[in-house]
Amino acid sequence: MPADLYEVTPRYLAASPLSDHREHLDALAASTGWTLTTDGPTTAVTSPCERIVLRHDQAAEGFRPHLIVTAHTGPGAPARWRADIAGNTPVEILTALTTTITTALETDPDHLVYDIAATPEPQIALLVDGEDWEFVHGPGVAGMRSTDGYAAALQHAPDNPGKPQRDDPDIAWHLFATHPAGSLWSVSFTHDTPLFVVTSALEQTLSSEPLIRSAGIALHPAFAPLTTTRPVRATRPGSTAAGLPPDTPGPARGSAKAR
Repeated sequence: MPADLYEVTPRYLAASPLSDHREHLDALAASTGWTLTTDGPTTAVTSPCERIVLRHDQAAEGFRPHLIVTAHTGPGAPARWRADIAGNTPVEILTALTTTITTALETDPDHLVYDIAATPEPQIALLVDGEDWEFVHGPGVAGMRSTDGYAAALQHAPDNPGKPQRDDPDIAWHLFATHPAGSLWSVSFTHDTPLFVVTSALEQTLSSEPLIRSAGIALHPAFAPLTTTRPVRATRPGSTAAGLPPDTPGPARGSAKAR
């Protein structure tokens, strides 16, 4: 691998440029045969059955979602559930989400659209490092928050009397990361989203494994003080060890709390 690549932890601060999201849609359409259409700043990727649509809006302003995934009962039907992606979400979350969706559409489309499984759905258990994440709960809200305070994954009960996530009562799950200057990224799911779809994003968010980033992103001034980076060295063909140097920690992480 090129010498200018780095392993970055925590992974939720390994931001991806918005261009990576757009390129992922191109790759998705090319690999699946789904239809890709462009209308000005908007690009849409639609499944052949027209039950799944991914819509990317390059003109989205502020922290509004620029990528929206919707599931429909049929062509032209209202969205049954929705996933909103905003900011510099790690592209690995998007990849896991689209892989889960495309696979389920092939194997059990009713489970994907209606959340009705052909076979009993096994209980889902997420392994979380207690040094990196802590359980939090409040009126109608429960989930995990990173111990550095920069990320959280929260579930919002539909009958919650408190303030809804993102001021949208339809939002059931809200995954997000912040940094001292403000919001970094967020992924939200509405109440009818199947749990296995949400879990694909949760696993990527809560994992303690590093993500690979180029030097320009890994060492960006906004994130370098908050992350630990480790250069990735190229290996010879057939080599099984990368000969990586010791971790290179930045200054101590700040104490700002996820909002």
